Amino acid sequence: MRRMLNFPLGSNNAAGNQRFWICLLALGTSSVSVQLVMIREVMSSFSGNELLIGLVLGVWLLFTGLGSALGIPLAKRASPERVLLLGHILIALMPFGQVAAIRGLPLLWVRGEMLGLTSAVTSSASILIPYCLVGGAMIPVAGALLEGEKTTTKVYIVDTIGDIAGGLLFSLLFVYALSHWDSLVVVGLLNLFAAAVMTSYAVVPVLVLLGLSMLVARPLHMSTLSWRFPGQDVVFHKNTPFAQLTISRTGRQLNVLQDAIPLFSTDNLEMEAVAHLPLCQVGRGGKILLIGGGVFGTILEIAKHKPRQIDYVELDSAILDLDKLIGRSLSRPFVRVHVGDGRLFIKKTTTTYDAVIVDLPDPENTQLNRFYTEEFFDEVKSILTPKGILSFTLVGAENYLEEKGLAVNRSVYTALKTTFNHVLVFPGITHYYLASNAPLTMDIAGVLAKRKIGTKRLVDYDLASMADPFRVDLLRRLLTEEDSPPNRDLSPRAFGHLLNLWLKKSGSPRALLHVTFVLILVFAVLACRKDALRFTILTSGYAGMAFELSLLLLFQVIYGYVYLRICGFITLFMIGSGLGAFVSGKVKKKPFWQVLSCDGGLMVLAVLACVGSLAGIHVKSQVGLFSMQYVIIPSLIFLAAFAAGCQFSAVSRLARGTGAEITGRLYLADLAGAACGTILTGLLFLPRIGIIGVLISVLALKGLSLGVNMVARNSIA
Repeated sequence: MRRMLNFPLGSNNAAGNQRFWICLLALGTSSVSVQLVMIREVMSSFSGNELLIGLVLGVWLLFTGLGSALGIPLAKRASPERVLLLGHILIALMPFGQVAAIRGLPLLWVRGEMLGLTSAVTSSASILIPYCLVGGAMIPVAGALLEGEKTTTKVYIVDTIGDIAGGLLFSLLFVYALSHWDSLVVVGLLNLFAAAVMTSYAVVPVLVLLGLSMLVARPLHMSTLSWRFPGQDVVFHKNTPFAQLTISRTGRQLNVLQDAIPLFSTDNLEMEAVAHLPLCQVGRGGKILLIGGGVFGTILEIAKHKPRQIDYVELDSAILDLDKLIGRSLSRPFVRVHVGDGRLFIKKTTTTYDAVIVDLPDPENTQLNRFYTEEFFDEVKSILTPKGILSFTLVGAENYLEEKGLAVNRSVYTALKTTFNHVLVFPGITHYYLASNAPLTMDIAGVLAKRKIGTKRLVDYDLASMADPFRVDLLRRLLTEEDSPPNRDLSPRAFGHLLNLWLKKSGSPRALLHVTFVLILVFAVLACRKDALRFTILTSGYAGMAFELSLLLLFQVIYGYVYLRICGFITLFMIGSGLGAFVSGKVKKKPFWQVLSCDGGLMVLAVLACVGSLAGIHVKSQVGLFSMQYVIIPSLIFLAAFAAGCQFSAVSRLARGTGAEITGRLYLADLAGAACGTILTGLLFLPRIGIIGVLISVLALKGLSLGVNMVARNSIA
């Protein structure tokens, strides 16, 4: 998040004021849009690993702050209009090279290689840093176009409006109507217009030529996209609010990929085990709830058991469109399709089911983890018939389950055993979990033979090892020989264990992650050294991001990944921060007492957020769900942002030095705190200590900030 800035005075005239508005609106709009594009592109090149979101945001925050510091001497010594002209041209053109570079990364590695943390950090950082430095440097230079006492507030408000516009444009228009490349064309043209405002008519023809070049180069979108899939022909590609969906062809084989993660390939037979293992436990003619995976053959296998009804829930409607290309399974009369979040569907449904089949990837991010928690299993149990069954899959190993993978399975198995009386796990490269309050059978082949259901691979090849009593018993002993804390909504341990598994499999030295954390902390210390006010801003930057991430995760746990609403909450955070800064300047109370009040207010909000989180995950009533979604979570986000914005405004009036010095110091402290909040919270705290642990860390830090300010009150006030 950008915070309020304070700049050296420049000329105050109508032209300067107009250029100021156009510059910051264009910069804010394009910065947020490009940031979202880069996150999605990096996620796709590195197979959707959620670890990279925190890394990308952390890099973005740190180097935008550094760019702002580098822009201070430019604001003092150079002509603002000339600097901004060059800056807008670079901001317009650089994203195309960045997207091409990100998409071209797979060409540098061995095909099929699992990319590690080292590759992710070095490549993504080197690609993103130039844009961050240029964008950050333009902010103080834009402020030099204005003069007057209210320059700080004007810069902050206009920059925030640009950020809000960028977020809304991307989430409401770009992600639905445009490719990533075309989105960059739109924001590129916007920046070329802003550049034209900064200069004389003599340069306009050059800017027009650059704009035409962007439009002519649009075919490069598909050309560069093919670099991500070496050896494959891209036959279909679409952006959705949730991911990038691609269909590629290798010979006669079609592959469906979501963020470069393989979802399905023609002649894939894994859906046989997904469908038949649980349905052999219940009678024919039952009601089945299927979450995910239906269009990839699972429904066709379920249909062999002659179900009375299949309710199929899919989050991304774009995946449903693939049914016409793959199997046309959704046209069957007993299939009812629901677009939305599977867990929210379970909370709201009044139907009871004989089987709930979760056909989703492993809990490799916080969105997926919520389908493998103790709370989810309780919710599923409430909609099952007395002999109903729940089934899902987890990462496994055919002969040797190493420590990290075993930790994932243990945390989920422990959560499952607290809910159901009987749990049966079929071992293999993928572990198949069955849970019910009724006894479970291992005689899958016998049931299939009795029902005259044939399979291509399951009976003749897979069951011999999967249903081997010795292997089943060995896996059960491994899962129960050590006590493991259960995977829960507010403590996503399975997600944390999978991050560790990825680091190990990809050969990434865990020391690199620790070094990254240490560097972030060192940067934070340097940004606020020997200064109570800067320490206060650093802790508020951390608190703001920690609040935002924790409450968004809480919302996600309850309602699923509803993209537009999450974007709305981020926008609400920006509005709250801006209003807090505005109100701070209007309040007659002394700035120092505002600083103390905001510290105390953030501590109170942390306690309230803990209470809301503990209560929210158990809410099932319509009134409770409505209140959490539209009142409690939005109010906490808004109030936390309001307090942080108010505190920044108060500190900026207490700080000593020239306008440029105050700006550089406070902005660096704020961005350092925000980077800590993003990287430490997203990568370290949430997977290990959960939402409550993160909120407690906010409570502790703001308590420390309050104490430091009280001790230093004489020198500050």
